[in-house]
Amino acid sequence: MIIARLYQHKQLVKSLNHTNIYARHVRAISNGGSGKALKNKPISTSFKLTDLPRKAQDATGKSLPALESWKDDVGLRTSNTPLADNARSPVSTDRVLTPDAEQAEVEKAVKAGIIPNSLLSREVYTNWLRFPDCVLLTRVGKFYESYFEPAKQLSSILNIKLAQKSYRKSQDTTIERKFPFAGFPVAALDKYLKILVQELGHTVVIVEEYDEEGSIAHVGKKITAPTGPKERKVYRVVTPGTMIDEGWLDGNESRYLLSIALDKDSDNINGERNASLFLAYTDPSTGEFFTKQTSISNMEGELARIAPREVVLDKSLCHVWKEDSEIGTDPTLGHLFNLLQVLGVHVSFADPNQAPPLWNNDIMSSNISTKSQTPENTAITLLRHHLQYALRDSMPALTQPNRQLSEAQMQIDAATLQALEIRHALRPGGLVAIGERQTISPVSSRGTLLSVISKTATQSGHRLLIRTLTSPSTSLDQINSRLSLVQALYDREDLREELRDTLRGIEDVMRIVQRFRGQRGSNRDIWDVGIWIRTVESILFRVKQEISYEIQNNKDAKQTEGILRLQQFMSEFNPLEDLARKIEESIDENAVMWSSTPDGTEDGSEEAGEAMLADDSEKSESREAKETKKDRTEREKQEKEDRQWWILPTFSKELQILHWELASMRIERDKLQAGLAKRYDTPDLKLLKGIRYGYHIQMSSKEAVKVEKARSLERIGGNSGKTAYFVHGPWSALGARMEIAIETLSIAQRRAERDLRNLIVEQAEKIRKNAELIDEMDLTMCFAQNAREMSWVRPELDGSTEMEIIAGRHPSIESSLLQSSRTFTPNNTKMTSDTHLHIITGPNQGGKSTLLRQTAIISILAQSGSFVPAEKAKIGIVDKVFSRIGARDDLWRDRSTFMLEMVETAAILKHATKRSLVIMDEIGRGTTLQAGISIAYSTLDYILNNIGCRTMFATHYHELGRMLGYEDDDISISTIKKQTKYGQLNRRKGVEYWCTDIDEVDDAFSYSYKLQPGINHHSHAIKAARLAGMPDSFLQTAENTLRQVQQTGKFDPPSISQDEK
Repeated sequence: MIIARLYQHKQLVKSLNHTNIYARHVRAISNGGSGKALKNKPISTSFKLTDLPRKAQDATGKSLPALESWKDDVGLRTSNTPLADNARSPVSTDRVLTPDAEQAEVEKAVKAGIIPNSLLSREVYTNWLRFPDCVLLTRVGKFYESYFEPAKQLSSILNIKLAQKSYRKSQDTTIERKFPFAGFPVAALDKYLKILVQELGHTVVIVEEYDEEGSIAHVGKKITAPTGPKERKVYRVVTPGTMIDEGWLDGNESRYLLSIALDKDSDNINGERNASLFLAYTDPSTGEFFTKQTSISNMEGELARIAPREVVLDKSLCHVWKEDSEIGTDPTLGHLFNLLQVLGVHVSFADPNQAPPLWNNDIMSSNISTKSQTPENTAITLLRHHLQYALRDSMPALTQPNRQLSEAQMQIDAATLQALEIRHALRPGGLVAIGERQTISPVSSRGTLLSVISKTATQSGHRLLIRTLTSPSTSLDQINSRLSLVQALYDREDLREELRDTLRGIEDVMRIVQRFRGQRGSNRDIWDVGIWIRTVESILFRVKQEISYEIQNNKDAKQTEGILRLQQFMSEFNPLEDLARKIEESIDENAVMWSSTPDGTEDGSEEAGEAMLADDSEKSESREAKETKKDRTEREKQEKEDRQWWILPTFSKELQILHWELASMRIERDKLQAGLAKRYDTPDLKLLKGIRYGYHIQMSSKEAVKVEKARSLERIGGNSGKTAYFVHGPWSALGARMEIAIETLSIAQRRAERDLRNLIVEQAEKIRKNAELIDEMDLTMCFAQNAREMSWVRPELDGSTEMEIIAGRHPSIESSLLQSSRTFTPNNTKMTSDTHLHIITGPNQGGKSTLLRQTAIISILAQSGSFVPAEKAKIGIVDKVFSRIGARDDLWRDRSTFMLEMVETAAILKHATKRSLVIMDEIGRGTTLQAGISIAYSTLDYILNNIGCRTMFATHYHELGRMLGYEDDDISISTIKKQTKYGQLNRRKGVEYWCTDIDEVDDAFSYSYKLQPGINHHSHAIKAARLAGMPDSFLQTAENTLRQVQQTGKFDPPSISQDEK
């Protein structure tokens, strides 16, 4: 037998800090190629995959050469692909070039005629040397452009036009060469960043133009930089995990950047995956920052919970990742890399010992001593260095991380999150992001627990809800504190509705603060912070008002749980009134609101909202009566000019002086205009500034006759036309002074804006604390709203290992049934130390899986601090929830349906504790009957003897009852119902038996779904097949076959029907 292993075929994107990998493992086992059939011969395939050679080998055992590099349809360049003569590959990215080496490479390219000898081409080529495998966008005026070979790639990806420019070699002007380029307008940057980064997973380098003041040459979509040479430098390196304020980002989802550091001091024990990993992850757009220690065996669950958009690893692992080398000697690394490849996460690399090169003043950064660094600090450093590399000058400072402890959270692994459909469901219905690519997928959010219970009013509250459902608390104090707040808001429905309406109008304040930390943000953002503070104050005032009203009407209410919890919650807020007052006293609200709206149309159409005030005829008559078109144009121009001064002069003495000086010049201008008009008897005379004539005087040609002999006025332009233009020395001098004053005032206003931002950043910690409390309020109001609308009850939690749920329901399924006017059948679950393992049998489609899932979901909701769908719930704290439900495979990782079932079962038996909750469905069904029953029994036996956790085990193997000591295996359900002492039927300690059944009348039947004690020996599978629409002949054959097998106990060929004879 020849065992062939086809290795990964990768498209490598080699970069100093960024690597995209697309990998697929395929393993094939074939016979010797003789073509002979192998009959009645058992074939042994007992071997370990880890023993296979890591490289493909020929017949002599020598390693075969690697597969040749290839180009995809966008012309992506790989290391073995030769480039055209005019687009040679930059130098290797394994090291950072010194400035002298960079200059030498550029001169070499110019001398060889590869690039034109111009300042821009040198800048572009230098950046290409630094970022050879990134999409490079260089700002040139009103466009972002790409040149040389990257332009071909950009044109193909974005389907934009590829143009060419001719140039001549500097030393030989007779040879004409061409270089390709492509580009798009500045205003389209967000659109194309979404395609390049979010949908395709590319890394995009943005090179911006800077004006003389060091500011980027654009504000939003408006070009503001003066003409002339501008400094260009890298503004951002945009990766999937470092996007901050792009317009398309979904505020309901966190975009975590995760760094992983391996603890080199931890070793695998007895071949088990116990190696420690340290995680550090942050959402750069909000500043949330967490650290956590975990193990490699829990890493898949952590990745499913965090759902990172990008992962950062130590740069020393880059060659291992690219070449797939040295993994065989490190199982921890191999398992981690396999996970990242399967999940399709964007992987980047950073150096924990050295800050990244930013190519500003000093290209090489000094080394950072890491002798005393812990693995946790290494993870934090990796994260910080990658953010510095990507965000550059706009990088916000990282706050103190929130250290998460595994024992403080309920652990839910990836398989359980998927099986319980917490965030995503495996059914058609939507677009979801797989890795960084938003594609059509069978994974949907419809029908998930999140979609059913999400009633938060804010985006940040929704993000907190996701974090809470994927990692509920195990702290009784924290859970009960949240439950108390939910109860207080549940009991005060009017207050809750008012607060929810108030929260719907506020901004995501921590995203704004994060923009300010990165020296970004608009004047509207500053104003929104003030509004947010005032909104929080109004919420606190309304709650205090409610408390005062209740105490006045009932003195005993002062000591009730609801009042005490609300008072405690209100006391945790930080006062920010001074900051709000400073913002309000510093900003002209009207100017901010106008500046944040788009300009009106050029034809002078009505302003926003004007159509609601009067009909067309009234508007027309009113406008014409008030002012002419020319007057309106002048007025709107003046209003627009005034609105640029959105910071009030009272902010500082400097602004007061500058505003006074500018106002004095305007008065002087008005006096000069009025004096000239009166002196020359020219009422239409205007002092204006234009692009063509600069500061000039304008009047009608008829009036121009009156000033022909005026020595102070010099006519410019032609003598024809209805309008005459003149130059006037005093007006030109005054205009120049006004221009200087306006520019000085603009600079002073920008300084004032920075001061306002800094004032907000100084209070960032207080704002963050208040924002967390508002998110907590939003979350608890969401839970209270669910409880009110869906009749949920407050659970009781304690430190025991027991569980009692009366009339429990599955929230998602109940919601779906209600939409079709059907009701959900509730069931009870009671587990004690003597009855902690429930074996559940019953017909197919009889509700067994629903019961298992709803029990786990109720536990998750309870420890999330929510009310639960039941009449009563008393639950001992659960430390971990495990599930083995459903039939699926994972062929990418060489796991068949049965192998995946065994892998998940093994994880449960290894990691479950006495406080865990385990739900298992159909263990052992993917193999033969005897082997399946053996595996199912061994699983139950191991849980009973070694773990003793709360377990719900659904199965069709009713034989398990006899194997566990269940009396009278053939006893009927009707007889069991009459038993007065059901406990006598148990022989194995800790086991209890429950089942569901069908109600059958004549030829009709229905599922009862109601749980009852005992074992059901009938699966009623053929009835389920009938409901599925199987052909009648199929059903008849199935019934005859089943009857024969049950009568004879043998699996002989069924007898041929009379019709066939």
